Amino acid sequence: MIKVHCFVSCVCELIKRTPGVDHRPFYFGVWDADFSVDADQVLSYHSPHTRHEGFRDWYRLLYGIRIDEWYDHDRDKEANVARLVELVETRPADRQVMVMLDMYRLPERDNKFHQNPFPHYVMLEATADPETWFMCDPDFRWEGELPKARILEAVRSPAAAGGFHFDGLEVRHTPRETVAAYFRQCMKRHENPFTDALRGIFRAHVGPQASQPLAHLTLAFREIPVMAIRKYAYEHAFAWLLEEQGRQAEGDDAFEAWCEEIEALVKTYTRIQYRAMKLVMSGETALAAGVEALLDEQDAREFRIKAELQRLFDAWWQASDQTSDPAASRPTPAEELPL
Repeated sequence: MIKVHCFVSCVCELIKRTPGVDHRPFYFGVWDADFSVDADQVLSYHSPHTRHEGFRDWYRLLYGIRIDEWYDHDRDKEANVARLVELVETRPADRQVMVMLDMYRLPERDNKFHQNPFPHYVMLEATADPETWFMCDPDFRWEGELPKARILEAVRSPAAAGGFHFDGLEVRHTPRETVAAYFRQCMKRHENPFTDALRGIFRAHVGPQASQPLAHLTLAFREIPVMAIRKYAYEHAFAWLLEEQGRQAEGDDAFEAWCEEIEALVKTYTRIQYRAMKLVMSGETALAAGVEALLDEQDAREFRIKAELQRLFDAWWQASDQTSDPAASRPTPAEELPL
């Protein structure tokens, strides 16, 4: 798995390094994570209004860690760059400093999606050399030193505006009731928002109800690959639920079969994008039926995945409820859960 969700990957890095605490439940919120469709019916994985409030709230509830936003959207870029320098160069050992930068401005780093611009979260630390910073990029599984000036140039991109910090002094074990509440909020059993959005965008460019030029469809679908890989988060959920019930996920025939189904889900989004591009280039509107059929196929496939995941969750909850202390199994108070 290369890239799934850069914000989530950054905040999960601390959890992965903490013995006895599992980061995988946090990925429940990734497969249907928020995205943007603008007034011109263009899909985007990032919006200037994205603050990740839901992820931040649940991170606190699941692991006891508060994620604070240091980036001030009411101040200019240079003020925020100055704040970043201060945070990185005075960073306590247990503090993680995240910033959004434009990966396109760092050609020495691999930009696998060839996006321009490419807003992306990483974590930064100072080094013994004042002109060099250490970058940790969990989403791409990369870390290393880069010139401080080059990093700040990428931060100055108009496409990049965001930053958070959080401390890892007291990571807590997640109560199962909180995990269950998070799963229930994230599991959209009767809708697939990403596929629904693609269908709406497609029909806005093709067919009798089209409001946008067909030629714009290629741009509208450009970021499908960046978002399709979020569906790999289902693998984390399957593995965690199986292992919580005493089964080893790796090598399990059922687990491997569902991983293949998830892989097909991800790859078919790419097929949809290519079919749409072929339609644009050829102008053959008869190809639209093939795209619609693939979208319907995606709906059916993802609903099957969700149904099986729900079945595993129900079995886990029932089994854990029978073996737990009744006094400790009360649901998390509603007032403590984010809406």
